[in-house]
Amino acid sequence: MSESVGSATVTLGENSANISVEGINRGYYDANDVTLLGGRYLTEEDVSGEKAVIMVSDKMIKTLYGEGTSYESVLGKRLLVDINGLYFSFYIVGVYEYEEDATSFSSESDEDVETAVYIPITTAKNKLHSDNGYQQVTVVTTDAVTDVTTFATEIKEYMNNKFYSTNDDYKISATTMSSLTESMSDTIGTVAIAIAFIAGISLLVGGIGVMNIMLVSITERTREIGTRKALGAKNSSIRLQFIIEAMILCLIGGLLGIMLGFGLGAIAAKVMGYSAAAPVAAIIGSVAFSMGIGIFFGFYPANKAAKMDPIEALRYE
Repeated sequence: MSESVGSATVTLGENSANISVEGINRGYYDANDVTLLGGRYLTEEDVSGEKAVIMVSDKMIKTLYGEGTSYESVLGKRLLVDINGLYFSFYIVGVYEYEEDATSFSSESDEDVETAVYIPITTAKNKLHSDNGYQQVTVVTTDAVTDVTTFATEIKEYMNNKFYSTNDDYKISATTMSSLTESMSDTIGTVAIAIAFIAGISLLVGGIGVMNIMLVSITERTREIGTRKALGAKNSSIRLQFIIEAMILCLIGGLLGIMLGFGLGAIAAKVMGYSAAAPVAAIIGSVAFSMGIGIFFGFYPANKAAKMDPIEALRYE
């Protein structure tokens, strides 16, 4: 079981750390990966006794006590935690390893990052005078459960039918990791469609620009085209020439875009503290797609040049 107490601040001399306080029971560790670095986990005795003990992150220890501080040396130390202007006293009994969330895109500095601290759930309810009941219960299934989604639905229906059948204002909801993954995938898919739509408009505008440039180029080289046709150049040869020119034009633009993407991506990754790498397949695909745009939008100008009357072309200007 777990209950979010809220954001808080811990201050020690001139140093301060941002934290989020979570009330938990011993079973929380069975459902979540919490690596112990020093001291101990919260116990059933801590929960039943509503003890004022706290488990903190190594990142918070480094922020308050400095780099190189021994985790064992901070055990038993008293912390004053400011929760919404109210100060609560806790004693450190354990230090866990903080792992940065790979899915987050926070722009906070390293010193301002908020890490979780854990206190007994009964202590959280007692100090904050919370209502009876619990905000969240995590159920860990055995290997015998093959369909977790159906299992979660059965739990939800059982709890609602047994305890809330006459309550129209409150119902229990159940989520699984697969449902959260599906929800995130749907969100990412929606964003991808929106980006693709914007990119499509950009490609359309860019393609029209390429076509206009090629039309201008053909107009400026009308006499050259007439001379070539008078000397026996085939329509297919002239058409191919201008299509290749359009492809090269788009290829140069694609390469410039890739270099710009690499540069801006490296800067953004460094600022956000993440590593980023572009797949080779995506780079090759981008270049090929750029050349395809050149073929598509360059065909009309190239075909127009190929169909010129050599006599009219030679008379031009």
